[in-house]
Amino acid sequence: MIYTVTGPVDRTSMGMMMAHEHFKWESDENFASNMYFNKQYDELYNQKIAEKVLPILKALKASGCDAVVEASPPIGGQNLKLLYELSKASKVKIIPCTGTNIPKYTYLIFKEEFEKCLAKRWIEDFKEGIDTIEGVKIKPGYIKLLFDRGKISEVDEAMLRAAALASKATGLPIHCHVLEAEQMKQVMSILYEMKVPPHKFVWAHADKESNLKTILAVAQSGYWVGFDIIQEGTYADRLNLLKHAFAHGYNHQVLLSQDYDMYEESDKENGTQRYCALIKDFVPHCLQHGLTMSQLECLLIENPSRFYDF
Repeated sequence: MIYTVTGPVDRTSMGMMMAHEHFKWESDENFASNMYFNKQYDELYNQKIAEKVLPILKALKASGCDAVVEASPPIGGQNLKLLYELSKASKVKIIPCTGTNIPKYTYLIFKEEFEKCLAKRWIEDFKEGIDTIEGVKIKPGYIKLLFDRGKISEVDEAMLRAAALASKATGLPIHCHVLEAEQMKQVMSILYEMKVPPHKFVWAHADKESNLKTILAVAQSGYWVGFDIIQEGTYADRLNLLKHAFAHGYNHQVLLSQDYDMYEESDKENGTQRYCALIKDFVPHCLQHGLTMSQLECLLIENPSRFYDF
């Protein structure tokens, strides 16, 4: 079972999925927190966003995309009311998340109980739902974390440990934004110590540096990797990553996406075209250069439905 904003869906019904996208990143953390903690939404704001985003979502559906993972955590403005309405209007299934929901500096004040309190909140999000809209109790489909660059900080380690506690208690997978490959050795060490099954964690943005040695080591340890910055100008490099995955047998642990922001793209002349490019352009590119449709369906349909399935 996979949790979407309109309710749970059997994994066999998910279809083709983009595993890391954004609808509208919100830089105003107070506004974002009001939606998450107080369940208060700005209807005029949502209407404004929907007018620009819905055409892209409908175009995605027409191109063959059946589901989208919303990768914006609560502090990034995940807007459940908007996502619910967009999903109903477009027929695209949308997987929401819990996860990073407070400014990281709060760790400096609440160090002693930080991990337990954060884990408790994420567990409650799953058991009770983040919100209920039109009678639908919306549960998160995963836990989203955002790591800073450089050596893993105390707060990022604490958040990872909190996510580990919540994942073990609920079954929620962990989707972690890690931009530097060198961080993954410590990440895996923490997850091993916390006894988190490797198949419950995906290294988002593994293709940022495309460090093949680290990617292979992570995958061989049983963890998932996200090749999720498949954007214009990256096709040849991303195809090489996919060929590496098939050659070394970890293709069943790879998630694909673009990491675009729909609202931002809506203001660009070719925004809709860019947002549909993974299916309309990248897939044909892969077919022309050695991959088969069966292999691509495994990456875009089977893999994400297995990772997000409880």
